[in-house]
Amino acid sequence: MKKRGLWWIFGPVIIAFVLIGALFLAPFSLNHITQNDIREASVSFSKNVFKGEAIKTAAFNDKSKRYVPFFGSSELLRLDTMHPSMLAEKYHRNYQPFLLGQAGTEALTHYLSMQEMPNGLHKKQAVFIISQQWFTKKNSKVSFSEFYSPLQTANWLQRIERITPTDRFIADRLLREKQVKNNAVYNRLVTKISNNQPLSNADKNILSVRHRMLLREDQLFSNFSASNNWKNRVKPAIGRLPDKHDAATLLSEATKLGEQETTNNNFQIKNSFYKYRIKLNLKRLKNSQRNFDYRESEEYSDLQAVLAEFAKQHTDVLFIIQPVNQRWTDYTGLRKEMYYQSVDKVKKQLTSQGFNNIADFSRDGGQNYFMQDTIHLGWNGWVAADKKINPFLTKGYQPVNYHINNNYLSKRWQNLSPTPENLKSFK
Repeated sequence: MKKRGLWWIFGPVIIAFVLIGALFLAPFSLNHITQNDIREASVSFSKNVFKGEAIKTAAFNDKSKRYVPFFGSSELLRLDTMHPSMLAEKYHRNYQPFLLGQAGTEALTHYLSMQEMPNGLHKKQAVFIISQQWFTKKNSKVSFSEFYSPLQTANWLQRIERITPTDRFIADRLLREKQVKNNAVYNRLVTKISNNQPLSNADKNILSVRHRMLLREDQLFSNFSASNNWKNRVKPAIGRLPDKHDAATLLSEATKLGEQETTNNNFQIKNSFYKYRIKLNLKRLKNSQRNFDYRESEEYSDLQAVLAEFAKQHTDVLFIIQPVNQRWTDYTGLRKEMYYQSVDKVKKQLTSQGFNNIADFSRDGGQNYFMQDTIHLGWNGWVAADKKINPFLTKGYQPVNYHINNNYLSKRWQNLSPTPENLKSFK
């Protein structure tokens, strides 16, 4: 009787743990992702989508629509009428952007997210938007923790066949982050990669179980990230676009929108942004960017890891270099020479390794209504970007020939002053 009493107390608990374990280790998917789910996720900016694998896998395996990853940061959130997602949907193009990024997503977080979507990159196309504001002397610790997922690390470790300089660089980067450093399993495995030691079969078995459990968790919760952006922002926007695509008409409409939405300031900044983010601090922001410097940063090596992944996957990539709002930087004192040198450093890193599809808008920040706020593309900026994006993606995948230079992972490159002479001599 005593044993039976104990079973009635602890038996249900034991059964529950067994069932949960079976659920998480089951070989079948735990959710059903519809085409509507994917469409919503493509503009949701959900952290669950960015950090997870399930939705991205479904999107890039979708046979009914060709989703193309657009990597970037907060500029992607500006879903105005001329945004790439609106134009692709309105004009029934042979691609639809899948937006991966929001405020704080930089090269390292993108690299880790890429580990969960090789099917979206391998011999396919992508668009990667670069912001010079990423290239600060100190990288953001907050952003890493906000967008990190242990599933990313499991995917990265599982995909290592032969340890490369990029793998060792990423390992060293991860070991500085508490999310990895304080995890006993990941700390041990990542340390082995940092020390150029291959993972054992036992390590791989542990990873396999952990990956399956994390993937089940992702499948269970990834659909809880639905947004109403498609209904509330995309559909109304495409209703305002001209019925037929014409670049001149689009530019005219974009200019009208820019004029209508920037009436309360002299910087051609969107009214709402100026009212809530700038107006009250305007005097304090005068000359506030005089000491900003984007020329020396670990971000250059983080970007190199991204380039190595694109090369590994033979991805055909278009890079977009954003400008800054010249009217605003004239007020805040951002040094033009410094800014353009940082752009030259990025372009040297790209072109010297065969990444030649570059839309450089860095000198266009003074054009009318090109920027929506201080640092993000706006109405006419998106029209200009579309003139590069649309033909690139409509033409489809083109074979690539990249040649990765691991010297771009070095502190020497991170700290190199990008004078013309230094850039020319760096090899």
